[in-house]
Amino acid sequence: MLKKSPEAFVFMKVGNHSGESFEEILERKNREFRQTGRIFWGYGGNVCHPLAQVQPFVRLHIKELGSVYLLMEYVDSRAKPDLLPAKEYSDDGILWRPVPDGIRVTGSRYAFVLDEIRPGDLDLLPEDYVVGIGPSRGRLGSEFLRGRTDKACLTRMRSSDRLLGGSKSKHITFAAKLLEPYAVVLR
Repeated sequence: MLKKSPEAFVFMKVGNHSGESFEEILERKNREFRQTGRIFWGYGGNVCHPLAQVQPFVRLHIKELGSVYLLMEYVDSRAKPDLLPAKEYSDDGILWRPVPDGIRVTGSRYAFVLDEIRPGDLDLLPEDYVVGIGPSRGRLGSEFLRGRTDKACLTRMRSSDRLLGGSKSKHITFAAKLLEPYAVVLR
């Protein structure tokens, strides 16, 4: 697990989903990792598109950092999306493959591709980071993650750009390395 705040990472709020407790989801996902060597961590929304944002963001930063992580903050979630499991995935939006045996993703349009999910204990100040890619690039992390926005590709601001404190820290309770192709589209 990370010992200090990373220079670049993908952040996501996580919790109960589709009638499963977060603990049940973690148990299932780590079982998937043991069976398949990777995890598809489903998500939706208009932020962090796999092809336009996540893949280019991770490719840019993995060269200098060696690894890019998905950092997770547990929140009380009551999400109850459609329970239909994804049958296919694509890492380029053109070629579609069957979701690997042993992996189950429900209620999601996209998925991060992860290594084993590990417990964490790290506090991050979103005001130390900016959105690193996409239409909100450069927007302060503490502003971007207000309200219902639950994920972001973030990079540390240069020290000369930092503002004085004031935002509430995000407590990272779980983390996983992103594995190539880093994120996929589901159907």
